[in-house]
Amino acid sequence: MNDQTEKFDLRSNDIAGDRVAELLRLFPEIRTEGGKLDFDRFKLALGETVDVGKERYGMNWPGKAECFKTIQTPSVATLRPCPEESVNFETSENLIIEGDNLEVLKLLQKSYLGKIKMIYIDPPYNTGNDFIYPDDYSESLRTYLEYTGQVDHEGKRFATNTEADGRFHSKWINMMYPRLYLARNLLQDDGVLLISCDDHESPNLRKLCDEVLGEENFIAQFVWNTEGHTDNQFDVKVNHEYVILYAKDSVAVALGHVVDPNTRDDSNLWKGFAENSITKNGPGNPPSEIALPKGFPCLVSELELPKSDLASEFFERLRGRGFISRDLTDEFSVTYPIRLDPMHVQASRLVRPCRVFSGWANANKLQAFIVAGCEAIEDRGDRLSFYLSDRGVIYYRREREKARNILSVLRNMGTTERMRSELEALGIQFQYPKPKELLRYLLQVGLDGGIVLDFFSGSGTTAHAALDLNAQDGGTRKFILVQLPEPTDQAEFPTIAAICKERVRRVIKKLNDEDAGKLDMRSGATLDRGFRVYKLTESNFTEWDARVQHEADALEKQLELHVEHIRNSRSADDILYELLLKSGFPLTTPVEKKTLANKTVYSVAGGALVICLEQALTLELIRAIADAKPERVVCLDAGFAGNDQLKANAVQTFKTKGVTSFKTV
Repeated sequence: MNDQTEKFDLRSNDIAGDRVAELLRLFPEIRTEGGKLDFDRFKLALGETVDVGKERYGMNWPGKAECFKTIQTPSVATLRPCPEESVNFETSENLIIEGDNLEVLKLLQKSYLGKIKMIYIDPPYNTGNDFIYPDDYSESLRTYLEYTGQVDHEGKRFATNTEADGRFHSKWINMMYPRLYLARNLLQDDGVLLISCDDHESPNLRKLCDEVLGEENFIAQFVWNTEGHTDNQFDVKVNHEYVILYAKDSVAVALGHVVDPNTRDDSNLWKGFAENSITKNGPGNPPSEIALPKGFPCLVSELELPKSDLASEFFERLRGRGFISRDLTDEFSVTYPIRLDPMHVQASRLVRPCRVFSGWANANKLQAFIVAGCEAIEDRGDRLSFYLSDRGVIYYRREREKARNILSVLRNMGTTERMRSELEALGIQFQYPKPKELLRYLLQVGLDGGIVLDFFSGSGTTAHAALDLNAQDGGTRKFILVQLPEPTDQAEFPTIAAICKERVRRVIKKLNDEDAGKLDMRSGATLDRGFRVYKLTESNFTEWDARVQHEADALEKQLELHVEHIRNSRSADDILYELLLKSGFPLTTPVEKKTLANKTVYSVAGGALVICLEQALTLELIRAIADAKPERVVCLDAGFAGNDQLKANAVQTFKTKGVTSFKTV
């Protein structure tokens, strides 16, 4: 009997397949037999926008082609839940994941695609010291398992990178590129990416981000004054680092309403509005005529200004130059804007149209204001309007709920030394932590709510800052940290991942203790002070290894694995969370354990998915699951125990009840 059930795909998201499907959706005419792409037709469809020249601007380096192979190779790993190392595992929506971040980013593609508001990373600086990410990305999971002692091979260091290496920069770029590519997929449309770096790789990092996110989505390169020791013996005493800020989509991005903490108390920035003239002359602002309609607002109730009296020679000289220069303004004693009609205002409104001429800033927004009937328009969360001054100058007025003043030079954001001392007070030893004050400010810039992802999390400063900031303003920021279990020389905390988890535990305890002593403490029920720990490991299910040599012993071992294809010592929770993740549900999705027909099933997201891990399925159980009318169902193939008739009945029963997807694994 033919097996009509669909097999559950245990691989992470197929990045290349998704891209091909999107191209075929946009350009169905480029499809060939078998769903392939015809690039000649693709060029025809795009017409003159195709660059066919051999020489073109762009970034290239040894290993770039291998990076794309790495990106396109799905992961067959899983994330194993560790409730015993967690805090409030059942309720928290925060995650700390122990593992190689390349594999983890692949595993998050289905479940967290487009769901991350902010990514902050502090990757290893390429200083000529070792860093521990693999050279052979095709073996990254195997290398990781050996490195962490999860397989029977000697633990090995991932890789080294020293200045003596002929591929010094390329190795660092090859490490970063796939991670940035995969990370971009996880960002919301209005999301942002922030990366700490120093002088060694900042030019290459900018070029990488331009390629991955688009040059047009660059927002800023912050210079962080680290305020560190400057009594070293170098001629140039470096006391700065950088934080590069990109948007996934610079049009959609929404930055936080934050003000530089060094801003004076009497600064105009604290006002609920900002206003200024939109007259702006110079080479970058060629002049144009704008017709102000009847009813355009004015600051004063009455105003009568004549048409500007200018010699025709002014306009002739202007046509030859193309822009209004200061010497031209001085020579003809011009004030702007030039009135091409008399300007007559009564009751604070123009009584007849008036054409004005100048170079402009915000001309498009002024036109949108006019189209809107001279009513305030919304602009990135602010209310924007325009008016005439008592001298006939056009001003904008931006009304805002909160001030925003994000400066490119970051000062007084804490120091590594002070952060290290604070950690020591918590009983945590870590040499170079990023200060939480810096991270707290960056979170205010990029994360008003939602999830921050840090996949080079180190000692966990990002989580520390998010928890502190939530305590301060009652926010609901969530965090996902990913950290390799890099060995330390500490007996109490043998890996950096262990330091990270313990730091966050102690920060949570400290905040809870502080709240317990406050009479006016916020309700703890609204603050998520916990985290779920997951660890990267091999899939709970053994898969046929096509690379196995065709030798009797090797093939016999493969066949033995598929007699019972669930790995030894794997629990129901291990399997549950792998199926959850690879079905596209976040790891914090609510799961309810239920009893149907005297068997256990798991109802995910209010019944959208039902997972059954029973090893002996019955027709009564199949009918009970179908009666619950889930959208999707996943069962263990072993549960049918070779009963093809029961499997066929299950297919028909689920189809009859409207189940859109029934898969076995």
